Amino acid sequence: MANKVQNPENDIMVETKGKLETFFDNYGNKLLWALIAVAVAAVAIYLVVSIISSNNEKKENTAQAALTVAITTDAAVEAYVAVVDEYAGTKAANTAAYMAGAEYLEVGDLENAKAYLAKYVDAEGAAGEIINALVLTLRGDIAVEENDLQSAVELFNAAMAASADEATYEKNAHKLALVYAAMGDSEKAQETYKALVEKYPNLLPKYAKNISK
Repeated sequence: MANKVQNPENDIMVETKGKLETFFDNYGNKLLWALIAVAVAAVAIYLVVSIISSNNEKKENTAQAALTVAITTDAAVEAYVAVVDEYAGTKAANTAAYMAGAEYLEVGDLENAKAYLAKYVDAEGAAGEIINALVLTLRGDIAVEENDLQSAVELFNAAMAASADEATYEKNAHKLALVYAAMGDSEKAQETYKALVEKYPNLLPKYAKNISK
């Protein structure tokens, strides 16, 4: 009778199976509870994130409502300041910081204007780009008020680069040209107007008188 030949692979499989069974016998319960703990932690994290997201959404909606009231009722600067202080971190509070800065500048309070404009964080999207540019415009206006004309030049140029919205671009180009004129640089003032009408030909009739022949 022929002797049975041992298969090394079978021996390895049997040995491995035995080790696995021993491992699970010894640690199976611990592994199970560890997996359960991980699952519970994952669910807890999901719930916390969901709650935070929900709370943030409610905060944003409430802040937006407060800002809308302030804008539509032509409220005093304190209304915008309240939105900034009470709803910090929201998009509405960010817009309110710009509004507060504009209001303070209008009444000549340069320090508070600078303080609230400094709270503004650049926003995204087409509307955000316009506000980003307008914040730079206001900072340029402050520089003019402080007779820091070189900073004003830099800020108005930055505002023009921040948004190609026609009305916003025109506002900043016109202010830039006026600053150049105030600095005694009529050539750069005219170049600014020329660049403006080249970009927006429809504005030529409005600024033709500012461009020498």
